[in-house]
This record gives sequence, C-alpha cells and structure tokens, in this order.
Amino acid sequence: MNIVSLPHPNNFLVVESLNYPNPYDFSIPHRHDYFEILLVKEGGGEQLIDFTQTGLRPNCVYTVYPGQIHHLKRQGAEGLILQFRKDIFDFIFPIKYHYLYFSQPGLQLDAATFDHLYQITESILSLNKEAQLSSLSIHKSYSYLQIVLITLIEQHQQHADQHGGSFGGKFLQLLSQGAREKRKVADYAEMMNLSTDRLTTLCKETFGTTPLRLIHEALLLEIKRLMVSGSRTLKEIAFELNFDSTANFSSFVKAATTLTPSELQEQLKRSLVP
Repeated sequence: MNIVSLPHPNNFLVVESLNYPNPYDFSIPHRHDYFEILLVKEGGGEQLIDFTQTGLRPNCVYTVYPGQIHHLKRQGAEGLILQFRKDIFDFIFPIKYHYLYFSQPGLQLDAATFDHLYQITESILSLNKEAQLSSLSIHKSYSYLQIVLITLIEQHQQHADQHGGSFGGKFLQLLSQGAREKRKVADYAEMMNLSTDRLTTLCKETFGTTPLRLIHEALLLEIKRLMVSGSRTLKEIAFELNFDSTANFSSFVKAATTLTPSELQEQLKRSLVP
C-alpha cells in the first residue's frame, strides 16, 4: 500500500469534486500524507477510515488526517473534497493541525450549517480556478479555510467544554506521533505538562477510558497499518515498533485481539479486498 501525496504538490490548498479523477488508484485502500475533508451533499456509498466502515451520509463532513488508511467507495455520492498539507497551518494562525484530530471522523450537520460550509468551499474552488492568483486572493482562500475549520472544531466540541476539546485533540495528536516509541502514561503526562492522575481524569472525562487503554489502541492501530502497508514481515514490524522481541509483539497482539499476528494480518487483508 503506497503513501498518496497531494495531487497538486505546488498548492497548499486544493478543492476537488467528490468524483474527481484521482491520479492514484482510489479503488484500493491507501494512505495520505495530507488532510482531506469530505463534504457530502448527496449520500451514496461508503468509506473505510482506519478499518472503520461508515456510510456517506448527506450533510455530513468527514475528516481524514495524514497516515490514516482510507478507502472511498463513492457510488453516486456528490460533494466536495478539501485537501491540504500541514504546511498551510503556518498561514492560518492560531489554528493548529492537531485541532483536527477528532475522536470521530464523521460529523452530521444541520442543513443550514452544512450549506454555509459548502458555499465557502465552493468559493475556494472558484478562486483556485483563476489562472493567476494574487497574494490577496491566496490569503482569501486561506481565510475561507479558517472559517471551515473553526466551524468544524466548534461543532466537534459542542458537547465538550473548551479545555476538554483542546485537550482531546492534542492528546490524539501526541498518540498518533508517539505510538511507535512511547508506551507509558507518564511519557504523555510529561509532554502535556500534567500529572498522571490529571491525565487519567481528563481521558476518562473526554474519551470515557484510561490513557493506557488509548495508548494501547493507538499502538494496535499502527500495527494494523503496517500489516497492510508494503511488504514488511511480522518480525520487521515488531522491530520497527520497538518491541524487544517477537514474543512480546505476539503477546501484545494476542491480548488486544485474541488473534496471533499472522491471523490478524490475514483478517485485515481479507477485509480490504475491494
């Protein structure tokens, strides 16, 4: 499974129709090195995001962040896709890219809010069609993106207080980056400048589970990604993820899934067959 790069590498921000002709084979699972936000105007089809299957529903917005496994089956769905790299966050201060690490990829919006975001995204698309964008027009498109992202962040935080929402995004981002090397609750508590007790309390309030459970889930997810990406052997995966032995690697997978690593890998590959 290859890592897919932004279709227009010289642009920080791209808008495409949901059924645009991909420069890569979208019919098989793949991984992005950029963010995608899918605004589904008319439903039809389904998608896989990190091994979780979900339908494409009208007035729903989906966020796919770099490194996730993605497989989109459009089947008549209509809408727009926003695509952008982390670089763009240098120009849309004070939003940070980790604010987009939501606990759920899909967000159902009321019709008025969705239409507002859709119209703004159409405005970005219109600007991008201009042959020569001025500096002000480029920053205008970035400002439009700011409105879209701020609205999504607010909507995702609707049922959480501001601190909890900010904490959740930051913690998920740290998990995504640290899953290969950091396995202790104390590691994440230190990175977030919190005591382990405070981190545990916030995780239970925000995610309904403990930080250790979330660390293990993030590690298991990275194992699954590597199992279906490229041609690494199970021994190589264990080494890459810093297990001190293949026996410990096998014990972790077995405890988390009740399957051996080879059984899990076979199950994942069968599930990804189009």
